[in-house]
Amino acid sequence: MRKNKITIIIIVCSFVAAAIAGWAIASLVSAGNTSEDNNAENAAMVNDTAEAPKEQEPVELPPEESEEEVPAEEDVPPAPVTNAGSDNYTIGFGYLMLINPNFPVDTDFIAARRGELVSISELYGIQEGNPYNGDNLLDPEAAVHINDMVKAYEADYPGHTLETRSCFRSRGTTCGRLCAATGESDHHTGLTCDLLDPAYGTSLDTDTYDQHIDWQWLRANSYKYGFIDRFPYEWAGGPMSQPANVDENGSTGLFETWHYRFVGIEAATEIATGKYNGGEYDSLEHYLKARGLITDLKNGH
Repeated sequence: MRKNKITIIIIVCSFVAAAIAGWAIASLVSAGNTSEDNNAENAAMVNDTAEAPKEQEPVELPPEESEEEVPAEEDVPPAPVTNAGSDNYTIGFGYLMLINPNFPVDTDFIAARRGELVSISELYGIQEGNPYNGDNLLDPEAAVHINDMVKAYEADYPGHTLETRSCFRSRGTTCGRLCAATGESDHHTGLTCDLLDPAYGTSLDTDTYDQHIDWQWLRANSYKYGFIDRFPYEWAGGPMSQPANVDENGSTGLFETWHYRFVGIEAATEIATGKYNGGEYDSLEHYLKARGLITDLKNGH
């Protein structure tokens, strides 16, 4: 009987040991599987990270091509306004062309220039006060601006107006220092008019300057419309009783309070405010030389 109990105990213990061993093995297998799963998951995460697209780094674009640098205005002659040829190279300066005794033009230029002009009496009703002078012809762009200038004057002085006393001339005159020979007159440019208000008299006389509100207004305001006092007293080069003195320093040889010349608003402003003349009214001659467009005013170079 005792022997049977011992046998039973041994069998039970064997079963218990086998159960414990089985549980231990199962635990180890489960742990191994879990580790493999974790490793697989980690590997998958690594693979996912490796396969994910990298964040785009900013792409450095090539610098935009800058516009070609434009030289300063004083280095660039204005575009010509005429195709007419002449030995006078300044006609290539457009509205800044210089025609005087040292820079003459030929009759071919004068004839061609006439064909490029318009009548400001027909277009805008600005009258020529002396029928002997013919039609008051002017460059089309200058014509627009002279019309604006006349309207501004009329607004400041109701009941008054400005009329011309000669604009373009196809030939010169022989009336002394105040006149120029054919080919030497600023009136050949097609950019010039003699102006006055008939209410203050019809005589072009510098001695009556202080009596002409029109000329005083023009001197103070014409640059706003692209016109300049072409022959200011400061640049006359001496009394009108003496021979003309168009010298290398920029003198014009003339003093005319009524003679106004279109050069464009920018240039007119620089001349009237003396950008190249210490703040004082400039001459066209001196202005062109100061800008480096002309080097020798006396000899036409």
